[in-house]
Amino acid sequence: MTTRTTRKWTILAATLAALLLAASAPAATTPRRAFTLPDVKSWKLDNGLEVFYLGVHDAPVVTVQVFYHVGSKDEPRDRRGTAHMFEHIMFKGSEHVRPEEHARMIDELGGDTNAFTAWDVTGFHDTLPREHMEFAVQLEAERMRNLVFRKETVEREREVIKQEKRMRDASPLAHAVEELSALAFSKHPYAWSAAGEPAELDKLEAKDLKAFYDLYYQPNNAALVIVGDVAEADVKAAAEKWFGKIAKAADPPRPADAAAEPAQTEGKRAIADKAAQVGIVIGGYRIPASRHPDMVAIKLAASILTDGESSRIKQRIVHKDKIGVGAGGQVLALEHPGMFFVFAAHLRPEEAGRCEKAMAEEVARLGSAGPTPKELEKARNQMTSRFVFGLESVGGLAQQIGMSWINTGDPRAWLEEYDAIQAVTAADVMRVVKTYLTPSNLTSMIVPPFAGGGQ
Repeated sequence: MTTRTTRKWTILAATLAALLLAASAPAATTPRRAFTLPDVKSWKLDNGLEVFYLGVHDAPVVTVQVFYHVGSKDEPRDRRGTAHMFEHIMFKGSEHVRPEEHARMIDELGGDTNAFTAWDVTGFHDTLPREHMEFAVQLEAERMRNLVFRKETVEREREVIKQEKRMRDASPLAHAVEELSALAFSKHPYAWSAAGEPAELDKLEAKDLKAFYDLYYQPNNAALVIVGDVAEADVKAAAEKWFGKIAKAADPPRPADAAAEPAQTEGKRAIADKAAQVGIVIGGYRIPASRHPDMVAIKLAASILTDGESSRIKQRIVHKDKIGVGAGGQVLALEHPGMFFVFAAHLRPEEAGRCEKAMAEEVARLGSAGPTPKELEKARNQMTSRFVFGLESVGGLAQQIGMSWINTGDPRAWLEEYDAIQAVTAADVMRVVKTYLTPSNLTSMIVPPFAGGGQ
Protein backbone atom coordinates (compact mmCIF):
# COMPACT_ATOMS: atom_id res chain seq x y z
CA MET A 1 0.00 0.00 0.00
CA THR A 2 1.43 3.34 -1.04
CA THR A 3 0.22 5.98 1.35
CA ARG A 4 -0.96 9.39 0.16
CA THR A 5 -0.64 11.17 3.49
CA THR A 6 -1.37 14.89 3.44
CA ARG A 7 -1.72 14.67 -0.30
CA LYS A 8 -2.24 18.39 -0.90
CA TRP A 9 0.95 19.36 0.97
CA THR A 10 2.85 16.67 -0.95
CA ILE A 11 1.59 18.03 -4.26
CA LEU A 12 2.60 21.57 -3.29
CA ALA A 13 6.06 20.49 -2.13
CA ALA A 14 6.60 18.55 -5.35
CA THR A 15 5.51 21.56 -7.36
CA LEU A 16 7.93 23.79 -5.51
CA ALA A 17 10.75 21.31 -5.91
CA ALA A 18 10.18 20.84 -9.62
CA LEU A 19 9.94 24.58 -10.25
CA LEU A 20 8.37 23.92 -13.61
CA LEU A 21 4.69 23.96 -14.52
CA ALA A 22 3.09 22.45 -17.59
CA ALA A 23 2.96 24.63 -20.67
CA SER A 24 -0.35 26.38 -21.12
CA ALA A 25 -2.90 25.33 -23.72
CA PRO A 26 -3.38 27.67 -26.69
CA ALA A 27 -6.27 30.11 -26.53
CA ALA A 28 -9.45 28.90 -28.19
CA THR A 29 -13.11 29.69 -28.41
CA THR A 30 -14.85 29.39 -25.03
CA PRO A 31 -16.04 25.77 -24.90
CA ARG A 32 -19.70 24.93 -24.74
CA ARG A 33 -20.80 21.94 -22.75
CA ALA A 34 -21.19 19.11 -25.26
CA PHE A 35 -21.62 16.36 -22.69
CA THR A 36 -24.05 15.34 -20.01
CA LEU A 37 -23.04 16.01 -16.43
CA PRO A 38 -22.92 12.93 -14.20
CA ASP A 39 -26.16 12.02 -12.44
CA VAL A 40 -25.13 11.47 -8.82
CA LYS A 41 -27.72 9.58 -6.79
CA SER A 42 -27.80 10.01 -3.03
CA TRP A 43 -29.63 8.76 0.03
CA LYS A 44 -29.06 8.49 3.74
CA LEU A 45 -29.31 5.43 5.97
CA ASP A 46 -31.19 5.59 9.25
CA ASN A 47 -27.88 5.76 11.11
CA GLY A 48 -26.86 8.91 9.25
CA LEU A 49 -24.46 7.41 6.69
CA GLU A 50 -24.54 9.36 3.43
CA VAL A 51 -24.45 7.15 0.33
CA PHE A 52 -23.58 8.53 -3.10
CA TYR A 53 -23.81 6.43 -6.26
CA LEU A 54 -22.85 7.11 -9.85
CA GLY A 55 -23.27 4.48 -12.54
CA VAL A 56 -20.40 4.37 -15.04
CA HIS A 57 -20.66 1.44 -17.40
CA ASP A 58 -17.70 1.91 -19.71
CA ALA A 59 -15.59 -0.82 -18.06
CA PRO A 60 -16.32 -3.67 -15.59
CA VAL A 61 -14.78 -1.77 -12.68
CA VAL A 62 -16.09 -0.20 -9.49
CA THR A 63 -14.56 1.98 -6.81
CA VAL A 64 -15.79 1.90 -3.22
CA GLN A 65 -14.62 4.90 -1.22
CA VAL A 66 -15.35 6.06 2.32
CA PHE A 67 -14.80 9.68 3.32
CA TYR A 68 -14.69 10.41 7.04
CA HIS A 69 -15.33 14.03 7.94
CA VAL A 70 -12.29 14.20 10.18
CA GLY A 71 -8.76 15.39 9.58
CA SER A 72 -5.89 17.14 11.27
CA LYS A 73 -8.00 20.19 12.10
CA ASP A 74 -10.09 17.99 14.43
CA GLU A 75 -7.14 16.69 16.45
CA PRO A 76 -6.42 17.70 20.03
CA ARG A 77 -3.84 20.47 19.91
CA ASP A 78 -1.46 18.48 22.07
CA ARG A 79 -1.84 15.26 20.01
CA ARG A 80 -1.06 16.39 16.46
CA GLY A 81 -0.76 13.38 14.19
CA THR A 82 -3.80 11.57 15.61
CA ALA A 83 -5.75 11.68 12.33
CA HIS A 84 -2.71 10.50 10.39
CA MET A 85 -2.43 7.44 12.63
CA PHE A 86 -5.78 6.21 11.36
CA GLU A 87 -4.61 6.21 7.77
CA HIS A 88 -2.23 3.47 8.91
CA ILE A 89 -4.09 1.69 11.68
CA MET A 90 -7.24 1.15 9.62
CA PHE A 91 -5.22 -1.48 7.72
CA LYS A 92 -3.84 -3.16 10.86
CA GLY A 93 -6.71 -5.43 11.75
CA SER A 94 -10.21 -5.52 13.15
CA GLU A 95 -12.32 -8.08 14.95
CA HIS A 96 -12.87 -10.19 11.83
CA VAL A 97 -9.99 -9.16 9.57
CA ARG A 98 -6.38 -9.82 10.45
CA PRO A 99 -3.66 -7.14 10.09
CA GLU A 100 -2.85 -6.29 6.45
CA GLU A 101 -5.56 -8.68 5.22
CA HIS A 102 -7.79 -5.90 3.92
CA ALA A 103 -5.15 -4.80 1.42
CA ARG A 104 -4.07 -8.36 0.62
CA MET A 105 -7.59 -9.54 -0.19
CA ILE A 106 -8.32 -6.55 -2.42
CA ASP A 107 -5.02 -7.14 -4.20
CA GLU A 108 -5.79 -10.82 -4.77
CA LEU A 109 -9.08 -9.84 -6.39
CA GLY A 110 -7.14 -7.72 -8.89
CA GLY A 111 -7.91 -4.47 -7.14
CA ASP A 112 -6.16 -1.58 -5.48
CA THR A 113 -6.62 0.01 -2.06
CA ASN A 114 -5.23 3.17 -0.57
CA ALA A 115 -5.83 5.99 1.91
CA PHE A 116 -5.02 9.65 2.53
CA THR A 117 -5.20 12.20 5.32
CA ALA A 118 -5.66 15.96 5.01
CA TRP A 119 -6.89 18.85 7.12
CA ASP A 120 -10.61 18.15 6.69
CA VAL A 121 -10.84 14.49 5.73
CA THR A 122 -9.49 10.99 6.02
CA GLY A 123 -10.36 8.86 3.00
CA PHE A 124 -10.11 5.22 2.00
CA HIS A 125 -10.65 3.64 -1.39
CA ASP A 126 -10.95 0.18 -2.92
CA THR A 127 -11.04 -0.12 -6.71
CA LEU A 128 -11.70 -3.59 -8.06
CA PRO A 129 -13.70 -5.70 -10.52
CA ARG A 130 -17.41 -4.90 -10.37
CA GLU A 131 -18.48 -8.34 -9.14
CA HIS A 132 -16.65 -7.75 -5.85
CA MET A 133 -18.36 -4.47 -4.97
CA GLU A 134 -20.30 -5.90 -2.03
CA PHE A 135 -17.17 -7.49 -0.58
CA ALA A 136 -15.41 -4.11 -0.55
CA VAL A 137 -18.46 -2.58 1.16
CA GLN A 138 -18.33 -5.34 3.77
CA LEU A 139 -14.63 -4.69 4.44
CA GLU A 140 -15.17 -0.96 4.87
CA ALA A 141 -18.12 -1.48 7.21
CA GLU A 142 -16.04 -3.91 9.24
CA ARG A 143 -13.29 -1.42 9.99
CA MET A 144 -15.65 1.49 10.57
CA ARG A 145 -16.57 0.15 14.00
CA ASN A 146 -14.56 -3.02 14.71
CA LEU A 147 -11.00 -1.73 14.63
CA VAL A 148 -8.61 -3.31 17.14
CA PHE A 149 -6.03 -1.10 18.88
CA ARG A 150 -3.06 -3.29 19.78
CA LYS A 151 -0.32 -1.63 21.79
CA GLU A 152 2.44 -3.04 19.62
CA THR A 153 0.67 -1.86 16.47
CA VAL A 154 0.27 1.65 17.82
CA GLU A 155 3.94 1.79 18.77
CA ARG A 156 5.08 0.51 15.38
CA GLU A 157 2.90 2.84 13.32
CA ARG A 158 3.84 5.78 15.51
CA GLU A 159 7.47 5.22 14.53
CA VAL A 160 6.56 4.94 10.85
CA ILE A 161 4.76 8.27 10.97
CA LYS A 162 7.60 9.93 12.86
CA GLN A 163 9.97 8.78 10.13
CA GLU A 164 7.67 10.23 7.48
CA LYS A 165 7.70 13.50 9.40
CA ARG A 166 11.51 13.48 9.57
CA MET A 167 11.67 12.97 5.82
CA ARG A 168 9.32 15.93 5.29
CA ASP A 169 11.34 18.14 7.59
CA ALA A 170 14.49 17.21 5.67
CA SER A 171 13.04 19.10 2.71
CA PRO A 172 13.58 22.83 3.31
CA LEU A 173 10.74 23.59 0.92
CA ALA A 174 8.14 21.44 2.63
CA HIS A 175 9.37 22.68 5.99
CA ALA A 176 9.05 26.30 4.85
CA VAL A 177 5.45 25.78 3.73
CA GLU A 178 4.62 24.45 7.19
CA GLU A 179 6.36 27.44 8.76
CA LEU A 180 4.35 29.78 6.55
CA SER A 181 1.08 28.11 7.55
CA ALA A 182 1.95 28.35 11.23
CA LEU A 183 2.60 32.06 10.75
CA ALA A 184 -0.51 32.70 8.64
CA PHE A 185 -2.94 30.89 10.96
CA SER A 186 -2.61 32.19 14.48
CA LYS A 187 -5.75 30.48 15.79
CA HIS A 188 -7.17 27.99 13.29
CA PRO A 189 -5.74 24.43 13.18
CA TYR A 190 -4.85 24.80 9.49
CA ALA A 191 -1.67 26.09 11.12
CA TRP A 192 -0.38 22.51 11.07
CA SER A 193 -0.49 19.72 8.52
CA ALA A 194 -1.60 16.14 9.02
CA ALA A 195 2.01 14.94 9.19
CA GLY A 196 2.00 15.20 12.98
CA GLU A 197 4.55 16.23 15.58
CA PRO A 198 6.96 13.56 16.88
CA ALA A 199 6.90 14.68 20.53
CA GLU A 200 3.11 14.63 20.55
CA LEU A 201 2.91 11.33 18.68
CA ASP A 202 5.03 9.84 21.45
CA LYS A 203 2.25 10.69 23.91
CA LEU A 204 -0.43 8.92 21.87
CA GLU A 205 -1.64 5.71 23.43
CA ALA A 206 -4.15 3.11 22.29
CA LYS A 207 -6.79 4.58 24.61
CA ASP A 208 -6.39 8.03 23.00
CA LEU A 209 -6.84 6.58 19.54
CA LYS A 210 -9.85 4.56 20.63
CA ALA A 211 -11.50 7.70 22.02
CA PHE A 212 -10.86 9.59 18.76
CA TYR A 213 -12.16 6.62 16.77
CA ASP A 214 -15.37 6.49 18.79
CA LEU A 215 -15.97 10.20 18.19
CA TYR A 216 -15.33 10.41 14.47
CA TYR A 217 -15.35 6.99 12.83
CA GLN A 218 -19.10 6.69 12.90
CA PRO A 219 -21.72 6.30 10.15
CA ASN A 220 -23.20 9.75 10.75
CA ASN A 221 -19.76 11.29 10.15
CA ALA A 222 -19.01 9.51 6.88
CA ALA A 223 -19.99 9.16 3.25
CA LEU A 224 -19.89 5.96 1.22
CA VAL A 225 -19.21 6.74 -2.45
CA ILE A 226 -19.61 4.01 -5.07
CA VAL A 227 -18.89 4.72 -8.73
CA GLY A 228 -18.71 2.17 -11.50
CA ASP A 229 -20.34 -0.60 -13.46
CA VAL A 230 -22.88 -1.65 -10.84
CA ALA A 231 -26.60 -1.14 -10.42
CA GLU A 232 -28.12 1.36 -8.01
CA ALA A 233 -30.30 -1.34 -6.45
CA ASP A 234 -27.22 -3.47 -5.68
CA VAL A 235 -25.46 -0.49 -4.09
CA LYS A 236 -28.48 0.24 -1.91
CA ALA A 237 -28.73 -3.38 -0.83
CA ALA A 238 -25.03 -3.66 0.02
CA ALA A 239 -24.94 -0.37 1.92
CA GLU A 240 -27.99 -1.31 3.98
CA LYS A 241 -26.80 -4.86 4.62
CA TRP A 242 -23.33 -4.02 5.89
CA PHE A 243 -23.50 -0.43 7.15
CA GLY A 244 -27.18 -0.27 8.11
CA LYS A 245 -26.70 -2.39 11.22
CA ILE A 246 -24.16 0.05 12.72
CA ALA A 247 -25.74 2.27 15.35
CA LYS A 248 -25.84 6.03 14.94
CA ALA A 249 -23.55 7.98 17.26
CA ALA A 250 -23.70 11.45 18.78
CA ASP A 251 -22.61 14.31 16.57
CA PRO A 252 -18.82 14.65 16.83
CA PRO A 253 -17.12 17.76 18.22
CA ARG A 254 -15.86 20.38 15.77
CA PRO A 255 -13.03 22.22 17.54
CA ALA A 256 -12.07 24.18 14.42
CA ASP A 257 -15.51 25.79 14.29
CA ALA A 258 -14.69 27.57 17.54
CA ALA A 259 -11.25 28.61 16.26
CA ALA A 260 -12.15 30.78 13.30
CA GLU A 261 -9.13 32.72 12.10
CA PRO A 262 -9.53 36.48 12.59
CA ALA A 263 -9.24 38.68 9.53
CA GLN A 264 -5.65 39.49 8.64
CA THR A 265 -5.13 43.25 8.70
CA GLU A 266 -1.44 43.48 7.88
CA GLY A 267 1.13 41.45 6.01
CA LYS A 268 3.33 38.91 7.76
CA ARG A 269 6.89 37.99 6.78
CA ALA A 270 9.58 35.70 8.13
CA ILE A 271 12.84 34.02 7.15
CA ALA A 272 12.78 30.20 7.09
CA ASP A 273 15.09 28.50 9.56
CA LYS A 274 16.47 26.14 6.86
CA ALA A 275 18.26 27.03 3.65
CA ALA A 276 17.65 25.25 0.34
CA GLN A 277 19.69 24.37 -2.73
CA VAL A 278 17.96 27.29 -4.43
CA GLY A 279 16.33 30.24 -2.71
CA ILE A 280 12.53 30.28 -2.60
CA VAL A 281 10.16 33.16 -1.93
CA ILE A 282 6.75 31.80 -0.91
CA GLY A 283 3.68 33.96 -0.43
CA GLY A 284 0.36 32.80 0.95
CA TYR A 285 -2.84 34.83 0.49
CA ARG A 286 -5.79 33.96 2.69
CA ILE A 287 -8.83 33.03 0.60
CA PRO A 288 -12.42 32.00 1.40
CA ALA A 289 -13.72 28.48 1.95
CA SER A 290 -14.47 26.18 -0.99
CA ARG A 291 -18.19 26.84 -0.85
CA HIS A 292 -17.75 30.60 -1.33
CA PRO A 293 -19.13 31.88 -4.66
CA ASP A 294 -15.88 33.76 -5.37
CA MET A 295 -13.77 30.59 -5.48
CA VAL A 296 -14.08 29.97 -9.22
CA ALA A 297 -13.00 33.53 -10.01
CA ILE A 298 -10.10 33.17 -7.54
CA LYS A 299 -8.97 29.98 -9.28
CA LEU A 300 -9.09 31.73 -12.65
CA ALA A 301 -7.05 34.63 -11.26
CA ALA A 302 -4.55 32.14 -9.85
CA SER A 303 -4.30 30.42 -13.23
CA ILE A 304 -3.56 33.71 -14.99
CA LEU A 305 -0.87 34.52 -12.43
CA THR A 306 0.84 31.16 -12.04
CA ASP A 307 -0.34 28.44 -14.44
CA GLY A 308 2.15 27.56 -17.16
CA GLU A 309 4.94 29.19 -19.14
CA SER A 310 2.77 32.12 -20.23
CA SER A 311 1.57 32.94 -16.71
CA ARG A 312 2.26 36.47 -15.55
CA ILE A 313 4.51 35.69 -12.62
CA LYS A 314 6.64 33.17 -14.51
CA GLN A 315 6.96 35.46 -17.51
CA ARG A 316 8.00 38.36 -15.28
CA ILE A 317 10.49 36.55 -13.06
CA VAL A 318 12.02 33.98 -15.40
CA HIS A 319 11.77 35.48 -18.88
CA LYS A 320 11.53 39.26 -18.54
CA ASP A 321 13.48 40.28 -15.44
CA LYS A 322 15.56 37.06 -15.38
CA ILE A 323 15.82 37.18 -11.60
CA GLY A 324 14.64 33.63 -10.94
CA VAL A 325 14.76 30.10 -12.34
CA GLY A 326 11.15 29.14 -11.75
CA ALA A 327 7.81 30.36 -10.47
CA GLY A 328 4.30 29.05 -9.92
CA GLY A 329 1.47 28.70 -7.45
CA GLN A 330 -1.34 26.60 -6.09
CA VAL A 331 -4.81 27.17 -4.65
CA LEU A 332 -5.71 25.23 -1.52
CA ALA A 333 -9.50 25.37 -1.41
CA LEU A 334 -10.62 23.80 1.87
CA GLU A 335 -13.69 23.38 4.05
CA HIS A 336 -12.74 26.50 6.00
CA PRO A 337 -10.92 29.53 4.53
CA GLY A 338 -7.68 28.34 2.93
CA MET A 339 -4.77 29.84 1.01
CA PHE A 340 -3.45 30.66 -2.44
CA PHE A 341 0.30 30.12 -2.63
CA VAL A 342 2.67 31.85 -5.06
CA PHE A 343 6.38 31.14 -5.23
CA ALA A 344 9.54 32.03 -7.09
CA ALA A 345 12.90 30.27 -7.07
CA HIS A 346 16.23 32.09 -7.41
CA LEU A 347 19.94 31.37 -7.09
CA ARG A 348 21.44 34.40 -5.36
CA PRO A 349 20.43 35.83 -1.98
CA GLU A 350 20.06 39.37 -3.35
CA GLU A 351 17.36 38.18 -5.76
CA ALA A 352 14.91 37.28 -3.00
CA GLY A 353 13.70 40.85 -2.51
CA ARG A 354 13.42 41.42 -6.26
CA CYS A 355 11.36 38.25 -6.71
CA GLU A 356 9.13 39.19 -3.81
CA LYS A 357 8.56 42.66 -5.24
CA ALA A 358 7.91 41.35 -8.77
CA MET A 359 5.30 38.87 -7.58
CA ALA A 360 3.48 41.55 -5.60
CA GLU A 361 3.55 43.90 -8.59
CA GLU A 362 2.08 41.30 -10.96
CA VAL A 363 -0.73 40.52 -8.54
CA ALA A 364 -1.49 44.22 -8.12
CA ARG A 365 -1.40 44.79 -11.89
CA LEU A 366 -3.97 42.05 -12.46
CA GLY A 367 -6.21 43.67 -9.87
CA SER A 368 -5.92 47.16 -11.33
CA ALA A 369 -6.06 46.45 -15.08
CA GLY A 370 -7.62 42.99 -15.22
CA PRO A 371 -6.77 40.13 -17.56
CA THR A 372 -6.59 40.41 -21.32
CA PRO A 373 -9.28 38.52 -23.29
CA LYS A 374 -6.63 36.00 -24.34
CA GLU A 375 -5.51 35.42 -20.75
CA LEU A 376 -9.06 34.92 -19.53
CA GLU A 377 -9.79 32.50 -22.36
CA LYS A 378 -6.61 30.53 -21.65
CA ALA A 379 -7.47 30.24 -17.95
CA ARG A 380 -11.00 29.12 -18.80
CA ASN A 381 -9.64 26.49 -21.16
CA GLN A 382 -7.22 25.17 -18.55
CA MET A 383 -9.86 24.89 -15.83
CA THR A 384 -12.38 23.40 -18.26
CA SER A 385 -9.85 20.79 -19.38
CA ARG A 386 -9.14 19.78 -15.80
CA PHE A 387 -12.86 19.49 -15.13
CA VAL A 388 -13.44 17.27 -18.16
CA PHE A 389 -10.38 15.10 -17.47
CA GLY A 390 -11.74 14.58 -13.94
CA LEU A 391 -14.71 12.74 -15.48
CA GLU A 392 -12.55 10.06 -17.08
CA SER A 393 -12.03 7.51 -14.29
CA VAL A 394 -14.26 5.98 -11.63
CA GLY A 395 -11.68 6.85 -8.99
CA GLY A 396 -11.49 10.48 -10.09
CA LEU A 397 -15.26 10.82 -10.13
CA ALA A 398 -15.60 9.34 -6.65
CA GLN A 399 -12.91 11.69 -5.36
CA GLN A 400 -14.76 14.67 -6.82
CA ILE A 401 -18.02 13.56 -5.20
CA GLY A 402 -16.48 12.81 -1.81
CA MET A 403 -14.36 15.94 -1.59
CA SER A 404 -17.28 18.08 -2.74
CA TRP A 405 -19.27 16.67 0.18
CA ILE A 406 -16.41 17.34 2.60
CA ASN A 407 -15.67 20.87 1.39
CA THR A 408 -19.19 22.15 0.75
CA GLY A 409 -21.61 19.68 2.31
CA ASP A 410 -23.02 18.96 -1.17
CA PRO A 411 -21.79 15.98 -3.24
CA ARG A 412 -23.01 17.68 -6.42
CA ALA A 413 -21.58 21.17 -5.88
CA TRP A 414 -18.54 20.40 -8.06
CA LEU A 415 -20.84 19.81 -11.02
CA GLU A 416 -21.73 23.51 -11.02
CA GLU A 417 -18.13 24.54 -11.65
CA TYR A 418 -18.19 23.97 -15.42
CA ASP A 419 -20.84 26.59 -16.09
CA ALA A 420 -19.41 28.85 -13.39
CA ILE A 421 -16.03 28.85 -15.18
CA GLN A 422 -17.62 30.08 -18.39
CA ALA A 423 -19.52 32.82 -16.56
CA VAL A 424 -16.51 34.53 -14.92
CA THR A 425 -15.72 37.92 -16.43
CA ALA A 426 -12.62 40.09 -16.44
CA ALA A 427 -14.38 42.35 -13.92
CA ASP A 428 -14.88 39.35 -11.61
CA VAL A 429 -11.17 38.55 -11.76
CA MET A 430 -10.25 42.15 -10.95
CA ARG A 431 -12.68 42.22 -8.05
CA VAL A 432 -11.43 39.05 -6.35
CA VAL A 433 -7.80 40.08 -6.75
CA LYS A 434 -8.48 43.46 -5.15
CA THR A 435 -10.53 41.80 -2.41
CA TYR A 436 -8.33 38.85 -1.41
CA LEU A 437 -4.85 39.14 -2.98
CA THR A 438 -3.84 42.23 -1.07
CA PRO A 439 -0.60 43.07 0.76
CA SER A 440 -2.42 43.10 4.10
CA ASN A 441 -3.71 39.58 3.43
CA LEU A 442 -0.30 38.13 2.53
CA THR A 443 2.07 35.98 4.57
CA SER A 444 5.58 35.57 3.13
CA MET A 445 8.30 33.04 3.91
CA ILE A 446 11.81 33.57 2.56
CA VAL A 447 13.94 30.44 2.11
CA PRO A 448 17.58 31.51 1.56
CA PRO A 449 19.85 29.57 -0.81
CA PHE A 450 22.86 27.70 0.51
CA ALA A 451 26.11 29.61 0.53
CA GLY A 452 27.36 29.83 -3.02
CA GLY A 453 24.11 30.91 -4.54
CA GLY A 454 22.69 27.47 -5.22
CA GLN A 455 25.80 26.35 -7.11
